[in-house]
Amino acid sequence: MPDPHILTMVLVLSAVVAVAAVLRGFTGFGFGLFAMPFASFFMDPASAVPVMLLLQLASGAVTLRSDLAAVDRSSSAAISAAGLPFVAVGAVLLHLAPQNVVRLVVGIVTIGAALALAFAPPVRTPRPSLVLTLAAGASSGFLQGLVAMGGPPLTAFYLRGWFAPATARASMTLVFSLFCAAPLLFGALTGQVAGRAFALALALLPALVIGTLIGGMVFKRRPNGHRGVALIALVLVGAMAAIRATLLLICHW
Repeated sequence: MPDPHILTMVLVLSAVVAVAAVLRGFTGFGFGLFAMPFASFFMDPASAVPVMLLLQLASGAVTLRSDLAAVDRSSSAAISAAGLPFVAVGAVLLHLAPQNVVRLVVGIVTIGAALALAFAPPVRTPRPSLVLTLAAGASSGFLQGLVAMGGPPLTAFYLRGWFAPATARASMTLVFSLFCAAPLLFGALTGQVAGRAFALALALLPALVIGTLIGGMVFKRRPNGHRGVALIALVLVGAMAAIRATLLLICHW
């Protein structure tokens, strides 16, 4: 007889993953930002992060092949080179930091991402500087390893206006895939990615694939219409996660 709590968790997370996958398929970002706060309601971030990384990697695999032609290779290479070492740093800190503090970071990062995108000034140069590109990569890699949410620096970087929507979406998909693979490999080698994470990710996979494909179809019809929807969703989810984490910290004090 299945555990009712586990069954409820899988059903709720399937709905969350489907919505997050539509957002990711539509925008190229937002899966971890949307899904991770909800996942932290059911499990510790240290347990939720491997599941989210596995799903993000699978989500990228669904669309990456068709997106490769649109990738901006120079920025993707620089961001990946700067970010991958920091992915490892974040992955180590994930298992050292208090889990309620990590939950609070999840909420704050989500809200900060939405505000950064909403109030970012227009770009004034044809290409981003190398320093800005490397900074986006390092900060994104660190957050990806820590809380499976490397999206804020990358979305702020790619959606500022330097890149066409298709290029931004494809480039983010490629970088996110690399940033997901690195901590998973690290976790597998150190025994931190358990079989339970693979089992839960497998149970959520159908919702992920369906949502990603739907998001990709919506993007083809409205390639410039995703920003407002993403900002509203991120603010609401981030606020819920931050409030819950704050209450948990107060209770433990």
